[in-house]
Amino acid sequence: MKKSGLLFFTAIMILQGCTGEETHRLPAQEVYYKALMQFEEQSFKEAKIGFEKVIEENPGTRLATVSYLKLGDLNFAGTNWNEAETNYQAFLTHSPNSHLTPYVLSQLISLNYQRNVQGVFFRSRNFDRDMEPNRKIIEEYQRFFFLYANNAYLQDTKEFLSRAQNDLAEHEFLVGNFYFEHKAYDSAILRYLHLLKTYSQFPRVKEVGLRLVEAYKANQQPHLAKEMQKAIEVRFAPSRNP
Repeated sequence: MKKSGLLFFTAIMILQGCTGEETHRLPAQEVYYKALMQFEEQSFKEAKIGFEKVIEENPGTRLATVSYLKLGDLNFAGTNWNEAETNYQAFLTHSPNSHLTPYVLSQLISLNYQRNVQGVFFRSRNFDRDMEPNRKIIEEYQRFFFLYANNAYLQDTKEFLSRAQNDLAEHEFLVGNFYFEHKAYDSAILRYLHLLKTYSQFPRVKEVGLRLVEAYKANQQPHLAKEMQKAIEVRFAPSRNP
């Protein structure tokens, strides 16, 4: 995998820079190198033990910091999303200005997308599915964009951002419909309005608007229903080309 190979050689370079100032920690370097080789060979259990030993016995060192990164990659490969997120965040905390930060941010976005996909399959009711992974995707993407607007890894995460936004909008629509079907029209209206304001690029925005019209009518607010109907007609009026 390209990312894995790049990080492997980057880690070697980082550690070579450590030898001059931490020669007394050579045994720890040996433990790390062994764990790194085990990781490349996909002997994840053994590699995890090695990286954790480095962190435990060498707190605060660059060697421990890069071990957090590799533990993140290890848990990511094993689909242990919570553990991977904890490890990546630890790396960012201990090395906030690392040149590997864009990679870590892209991994955080990716793992939250994967965690969200799991929610699709394991949740029985869509309207109460946990949306926190989607919110984290948007939060991490915004941080990524602010810090590294032109980074190549950012381009790789744009699709995750779009999917997260659409998923959140779809969830708002489902919740609004749930309230509508239970005649909680005030709550339904608030959900529909929030969706239209926050996710204006949602592909089903016209459908949301029409449902909002129905909710206004059912809630005895005909004037608002009429205004919304007019707004829909204006926005979705067929183009008139000469």
